[in-house]
Amino acid sequence: MAVEEMRQSALAFMRPAAAAGGPVVLRDYQGAALAATESALAAGVDRQVWSMATGLGKTICFAELARRRGGNTLILAHRDELIQQAVEKVLRVWAEADVGVVKAEQDDHTAPVVVASVQSLHERRLRRWTPDRFDLVVVDECHHAAAPSYRRILGHLRPNLLLGVTATPFRGDRATLEGVFQKIVYSFGILEGIRAGHLVDIRAFRVHTSVALDDVHTAAGDFNAGELEEAVNVPDRNRAIVQAYLEHADGKRALVFTAGVEHARGLAEEFVGAGVPAAFVHGGTPLAERRDVLRRLRTGEVLVVTNCNVLTEGFDEPSLEAVILARPTKSLALFTQMAGRGTRPSPETGKRNLLLLDVVDATRRHRIVSVAELVGLRAKMKHGKTVTEALEDEERRIPEVEAFVRAVSPALEIEAVPDLLQDFVDVGEPPVYDWRDVLAELDDLRGDPDAISADATARMGSPDEVPTDRQVARLQGFGWEEGEVRRCSRFEASWAIARHMDIMGAWLRARAHVWALVMGLQEEEARQMVAQHVWQYLPATEKQMALLKRKRVPVPPGGLTRGEAAAVLDRVLGGKRPAG
Repeated sequence: MAVEEMRQSALAFMRPAAAAGGPVVLRDYQGAALAATESALAAGVDRQVWSMATGLGKTICFAELARRRGGNTLILAHRDELIQQAVEKVLRVWAEADVGVVKAEQDDHTAPVVVASVQSLHERRLRRWTPDRFDLVVVDECHHAAAPSYRRILGHLRPNLLLGVTATPFRGDRATLEGVFQKIVYSFGILEGIRAGHLVDIRAFRVHTSVALDDVHTAAGDFNAGELEEAVNVPDRNRAIVQAYLEHADGKRALVFTAGVEHARGLAEEFVGAGVPAAFVHGGTPLAERRDVLRRLRTGEVLVVTNCNVLTEGFDEPSLEAVILARPTKSLALFTQMAGRGTRPSPETGKRNLLLLDVVDATRRHRIVSVAELVGLRAKMKHGKTVTEALEDEERRIPEVEAFVRAVSPALEIEAVPDLLQDFVDVGEPPVYDWRDVLAELDDLRGDPDAISADATARMGSPDEVPTDRQVARLQGFGWEEGEVRRCSRFEASWAIARHMDIMGAWLRARAHVWALVMGLQEEEARQMVAQHVWQYLPATEKQMALLKRKRVPVPPGGLTRGEAAAVLDRVLGGKRPAG
């Protein structure tokens, strides 16, 4: 009874602070998320996902959902920060709720509302609950839900509604959420948040280094952690990062993401050596010490905190003014989480944008995620530009598309197909140079020989045979370096070519639809025009571009492929197609 009295006393202490600001008023998009859940539930979708960018109040939103439903609720999380946030936000919107925590030695499993650590729900604890114990189960940061630890819990429980919430509805190891959830019923991304004023804009600067990453291997879709830390934790690179902070963010509160514990330690020491108050935290840092470091960051006693794998999720500090990505990644999910730590507005400081320092290392073999992918930009962001400035630059290019379409098809009534111009911009250039993604997948395949079926070997060639000259040429057409192709077997080259064609499929269908409208073709004819042969995917040649210029045909944003340029020249030359 003493334990229960202590729990109720703690909740009573938290409730007045939570309710002091009065009832919580949901933003429009938060209300839309709740409406989307009810609509999907009525349609029979009872395993749902909300995708909301970091800083947009996912926790408040699912706490309000729990309040409205009023039944027993379980909230699953995997970090202490997330558990504390959930308790506080539930009490903020639902002051009368009886909330318990199941984490380590704390075991309030009989409470109507339970916030639980995934790691603490071992078999004995889990079996105390009947499958129908909870009306609502919420999985915070649900991109982790494909992991066995989550599947074991969710396999036991049978709630009326299972809701996953995340800023990144995808996993770096390519495991899908199918089988756990049915559908993303609502999405409100970082770009929508910035434009609506709920998140601050991002001003990005690149910090170039001479560190080479080509020898770092890929594991589960991202860099091998040990090899990456060894490559990037070097004095020259660390000094360059500190210098970039002093140049672009001097005096600002900054969070640094590093490749390992020693990297976090080394960078923090480099900052201190340059006169910048800094500290570091990692997974092994005692909780009390970690909280003290973050408190000192909040008060400004510490300006820079370096961290390894501990503040990627669940860390909310609106006064944070800069994020330094000292840990390169191939994972869009991880990049999104890191960048999102600094996008919350701060009325106290008047923060207008987040300063993002993206440390760019030398690599040809790996495709590293950048801020352009974060918001769907088709071109690299210019140094020092904000996200919205870059997007406005792209949107201003629609008149260029209109001029191109009128030059190619003068008789086309553009007003009759109002989406055509935007389609040209949206579809953009083909993903030809994503060859490094395919190489990374191939590396994973090499590490799992059982994934290569006998049937595939029979169709694609023996793993012991060298690639043919034709295969080498085709993969070079997709941007591969000849040396990388020559290291492949014939089977691997066949597999890579097939994978490229799969990747190109969606782009090809979308691009062919646009060209069918522009050229007055059937969509099958347009597909053949765009990509009947691999060479057609390559960028237009200098000779083709010069001839288009001579014929006064403006080139649309994103350029043209050789196949498209050939078709356009065929039309403007009246059927006399030049050699490409």
